[in-house]
Amino acid sequence: MLGKNQITEIPECIGQLANLDLLNLANNKITDIPECIAQLTNLQKLDLDNNPLTPILKSAYQSGLNELKAYLRSIQEPEQREEFYEAKLVLVGEGGVGKTTLLKALTGKDPQTNEPTTHGVDIAIQALHLPHPHKENVEIKLNSWDFGGQEVYRVTHQFFFSKRSVYLLVWEPRRGVQQCQVEDWLKLLQMRVGDEARVIIVSTYCQSGQHIARIDKPVLKRDFGDMIVGFHEVDSLVDDPATGEKVGIAQLKQIIAETAQNFDQMGVVLNKAWRESRDELLAIDKPRISYTKFTTVCATHGLNDIATKTLADLMHDLGYIVYYSEDERLQDDVVLQPEWLTKAIGFVLEDRTTQNMDGILSDNRLLEVWWNHPADGKTRYPSELYPFFLRLMEKYDVSYRLEDGTASIVAQHVPQIRPNLPWLPEEEPANNRRRIATVCVMEESPPGLIPWMIVRTHDYIYQRHEPDGKTHRLHWQKGMFLRNKTHGEAMLELRDRELHLYTEAVWPEYFTNILQQTLQKLISDTWPGLEGRYYFAVPCPTKNQGKACMGRFEIGALRQFLEEGDTHYPCQFCRTRHKIVDLLFGLEEEDTREQLSRIEVKVERGFTEIQQNLQEFESRIANYVMGIMQAVASESKRGPRLFTLEPREGNWRRLTSKGYRLHLWCEEPNCQHPVHDIDKGVYEFKAPREWVEKVAPYANLIAGLLKTLTPITAPAANMFFGEEFMKVSNLQSQLEIMKELTNTILSDNKLLIDGTAGMRDGLVSQAERSGILALHSFLNEEDSHHERLGLKRLPTYTGDYLWLCEKHYQNRQSKMPQF
Repeated sequence: MLGKNQITEIPECIGQLANLDLLNLANNKITDIPECIAQLTNLQKLDLDNNPLTPILKSAYQSGLNELKAYLRSIQEPEQREEFYEAKLVLVGEGGVGKTTLLKALTGKDPQTNEPTTHGVDIAIQALHLPHPHKENVEIKLNSWDFGGQEVYRVTHQFFFSKRSVYLLVWEPRRGVQQCQVEDWLKLLQMRVGDEARVIIVSTYCQSGQHIARIDKPVLKRDFGDMIVGFHEVDSLVDDPATGEKVGIAQLKQIIAETAQNFDQMGVVLNKAWRESRDELLAIDKPRISYTKFTTVCATHGLNDIATKTLADLMHDLGYIVYYSEDERLQDDVVLQPEWLTKAIGFVLEDRTTQNMDGILSDNRLLEVWWNHPADGKTRYPSELYPFFLRLMEKYDVSYRLEDGTASIVAQHVPQIRPNLPWLPEEEPANNRRRIATVCVMEESPPGLIPWMIVRTHDYIYQRHEPDGKTHRLHWQKGMFLRNKTHGEAMLELRDRELHLYTEAVWPEYFTNILQQTLQKLISDTWPGLEGRYYFAVPCPTKNQGKACMGRFEIGALRQFLEEGDTHYPCQFCRTRHKIVDLLFGLEEEDTREQLSRIEVKVERGFTEIQQNLQEFESRIANYVMGIMQAVASESKRGPRLFTLEPREGNWRRLTSKGYRLHLWCEEPNCQHPVHDIDKGVYEFKAPREWVEKVAPYANLIAGLLKTLTPITAPAANMFFGEEFMKVSNLQSQLEIMKELTNTILSDNKLLIDGTAGMRDGLVSQAERSGILALHSFLNEEDSHHERLGLKRLPTYTGDYLWLCEKHYQNRQSKMPQF
């Protein structure tokens, strides 16, 4: 365990550790990985999370250990190594300020006074070649991304903003800084990219426009610091005899090159055959090809399957293509021209009828949007592409599909006005229900926050069926109303820079945690520049003449004050002193393992006690299980987590028999069950006692977890699959034996003496961690391609994932139209 040690490099001598199977170097300062890692054939897990790896290494690492080794092996031969100096040049700004004209001037084309409007984005690979400022005979090649400035695109375009890009923020002095929204664009880049964004603020038409570029440089530099490389003036329509280019262009090129040279991807090494494959693929004059065609091209250059997949992931991460290898619905298609795709999505966003229909895009209108009346008047998309586009729109959080499969909801176009809701925060909660109020306080409110939250919480959207036969979904431009079955209801509403979250249930903590985690994942995915610039707070409960106080209590601070012995804390607005325990009611930090053990004891005493408060116990168990499953996932993301294990002869005490039966479980929340497909999810094998002892701590944890879950989940599973699918008494007996006898193994080997010592976040011990890795190592050896798992991996919006049986996996897939 070498995490959090400020390590900056991995020594070459590590390649001599032939038996190394686990290497944890998370949370260090490592940027490079030695090629000798590829030779460690016994290495099963390499943890390099939260290290500032170079872009190519980061992409290969995130694809998986085999993909990382494939990349490292590809660059071991000196004659096959090539250095690359490439970056993105991104032009942003309001529509009509001269971005396209500027790009033409930069790339040596003839700019016109009235360039046509850019719909979506125009992308040109290696559009601009500039000499490296300090290396002879080296060119920096820039791929240009010219974004349309219309506001309707702003939410989706954020998805393509990335670090290690040179941003030209273009504005026109005639319209002024305010109208060109220069500060708003800077804030957007800061939220999306972070302070690492490098922005050159460029004013256009400095001579032909006849307006002085008045901009408050000191204030912008104060507020955005090193993000701003500098300020520059150009005129893309006026020649400069001294340089042979348009006015200001030669100097701007120099600034661009000096900025790009400092990016950490400069000089990155790629295999010659990989580069040749990339170049041949990008030369194909088609916007989209099949992955089979992609692999055929790579095979002609000698790339095997793993190397091909790694190259595809690299090209996606570096912005050359759009390809999602981990999504089985999209993994057969490779988009070679991302602008072709973004334009198609742009047509939906510009569609007036969809806007007038409060965001409902019915399938019978897709031909009209993408073929009959395209927004730019010329680009047409045939109907066989529509299911692919709809899936990608889901992927980009643009829309979600209705359950009946007849339409999509485009979240940017939901109604402006808040509908009548089942309850309001100002009202008292219903009998036997509690309400938790929290506020996410942000320094800036990011564009698209509510539309993306609507898409990511669409499984919980409250639908109200009116007497006229219409169905109203309770979401609007500033918020949404949600229902999570027996786990309660919630209202979310954006008010200026605060997102208010109210959950109401018998035990609302579980739904609160789901929604907070979903919001945190959305922010970390989409606006990493907001990290450390938002917090969750409790609103002051004081009311004056029926009006709520504006005071806020940061939850983290309240927990600290309570731990330090404080009992009361005053509101900074109304000056009222409140009990800290009252403010934190429902938001306390609980010991998940302890709470789960208490419920397990109640289950052992009989189900009667739980049935009296069934809704509360269902929410409590779901919450605690979610916490433990997330802790397990942090240890190993590549394998299922739930299982039962028993000797083949049915006698745990005869461990010398070495024969065992492992049965995997589906992880569908509130419906966990053993895999039931024929010849799937069950492994019969022989293993030494040492392996059983290594797995035992984790098996013991899971046995207790499943023993507690089964009485709750069995009715749901039986309803889903049919009566008697899960026989609770048989499973409980099996799990009881599994828990008791793993307890015996652990006690005999003194593995439980330390109790919670070595636990991460108090949830998973070091011994349990080793058990998880042993389990996943076995599955990789026994079934390396996961052909017998009977489970598929599905990411969740809370940042976790689920391993689901085929039926539950398909049940979660959107229904797509057939053309």
